[in-house]
Amino acid sequence: MFEPLSTQDLATVNQLADVFTRIGDERMKDIGLYNHALKVEVVGFRPWQTEDGQNWIAGILVTPWFMNFMLLPKHPEQLAGTEAAQKRRVQMPCGEVVFTIGEVEEIGMYMAASLYSPMGRFDVHEMAVSTAWAAVDKYFKVPEVEEPGGPVKP
Repeated sequence: MFEPLSTQDLATVNQLADVFTRIGDERMKDIGLYNHALKVEVVGFRPWQTEDGQNWIAGILVTPWFMNFMLLPKHPEQLAGTEAAQKRRVQMPCGEVVFTIGEVEEIGMYMAASLYSPMGRFDVHEMAVSTAWAAVDKYFKVPEVEEPGGPVKP
């Protein structure tokens, strides 16, 4: 299981959902890649700390046009000196993940790793959310290493 979000972090995650809902309503809903069967939802967000001690809020953002694994900085200076569209490699428990720096009003800068875009493969919202839940925990698990030669037989 994972540590729950603080009240402040929960407010940040809810604001993320609100901002992307507004973006969908105002800018995206008339674009062909928008899946009208889906809505914006945040999935599995939790506090997470990198090996170098930086604190993040990590989880998956589902929208009608993409599904991304997101890292939201707990402190804006964590992404100081970066620009939108830059790439950054982050060592996660699952291995190295390549993120793209993004920036959106009210939230500021964040890092995103695309899981799906566009979202046409999802017929119903619940299917997208189930997929997100299945994916989010994998980022925080160390892959199992098989012994050379496979399992030992008695």
